[in-house]
Amino acid sequence: MKFEDVRERLRALPRELPAAPAILTPIRIDSSEALFPPRPLAPVRQAAVLVLLFPDERGDGRVLLTARVPELSSHAGEVSFPGGSAEPDDADPVATALREAAEEVGLDPKACGLRVVGALDRFAIPVSGFRVTPVVALAERRPDCHPAPGEVARIIEPPVEAFLPDAPVELEERVIRERLIRYGVYPVEGERVWGATARMLGQLGALLATEPATEPATEPPPATEANEPAVRAARVDDRAAIDAFLAAIAPELNAALPPAFDLFVAESSGEIVGLASWAPWDRPRPADTPRGFDRLTFDEDDHPPAELTLLAVAPQLRSRGIGRRLTNAVAEAAAGAGSPRLLAWTLADSDMHPSSVAARAFFRSNGFTDLAVDRRIQARGEDRLLLSRFLG
Repeated sequence: MKFEDVRERLRALPRELPAAPAILTPIRIDSSEALFPPRPLAPVRQAAVLVLLFPDERGDGRVLLTARVPELSSHAGEVSFPGGSAEPDDADPVATALREAAEEVGLDPKACGLRVVGALDRFAIPVSGFRVTPVVALAERRPDCHPAPGEVARIIEPPVEAFLPDAPVELEERVIRERLIRYGVYPVEGERVWGATARMLGQLGALLATEPATEPATEPPPATEANEPAVRAARVDDRAAIDAFLAAIAPELNAALPPAFDLFVAESSGEIVGLASWAPWDRPRPADTPRGFDRLTFDEDDHPPAELTLLAVAPQLRSRGIGRRLTNAVAEAAAGAGSPRLLAWTLADSDMHPSSVAARAFFRSNGFTDLAVDRRIQARGEDRLLLSRFLG
């Protein structure tokens, strides 16, 4: 595929990104038990990788990958994108991805004419607790890269055709942590690309196979225009802006605000325009807080579900996908912390509260299904509907 075609297809990422081929997702074949056992709830660790595409000497599109040295303590010898965990001085996922790329392969963004165009779907890695943002960027020229000694064994520059939907995918089986796993593999330059990197490449290939998008790009990290809010984890220094946002749209919610590491914000031009939070379903609650569903049990009661405790979007920006992106951020964070499902509730009485119709429609269109109606709580004289979204 010519780089000009790559550029055109990534000019504006669609609001709903295509999924990676299911064959790339590792599954356990020796047991029906979960591939990743539940982990203790803990703050999610943020990370980012750089998905960099560039033209070769013939004008064909290529992708920058690295083969890690076999002596590393984690992911030794595997093929991956340049990237790693966020550091306190990183302003956003873009800063993390570019810093890691400079450290691992000596990437100079200015020298190659690099431009960030958006991000693939963020995802959680349960085994390590990372929440990874794949930052997508285009370079006008082939970058002059060299592997960092002791970290990168070699640099790989496969053509984008290797990851299109019709590209060859081979099945492989291996024992990992005493589990027999099967997964799809991209064979690339003598390497076997699998796992999270393969799934990101699969989504990239599916995206490149679609017709060029005509709608504005969504969620480039960070936002590049006022009408494109970016979703990120909240920081401690966001508190004043969060207070001002809630005071403007729902002052009563401020008293129940959770700690900062449980929060996600949507930000546009330095202003918070959306907010979401989550917490364990079985967390301690004040005695005077009506909860309902007290007798509800789950198959996964050895590890608690998560609850979407707050979701708010500025009224003038609703119906633009911000609530969906905030909910997905919460779902990924909860899954990374080991929660098997995300719960949300809304009022069930449409006659008394017509807005509950829109709330139910929102949740059902974002992966939630009706789970139970509690007719005992009567917190404000209404029944509550509980909805559930599995976190696979």
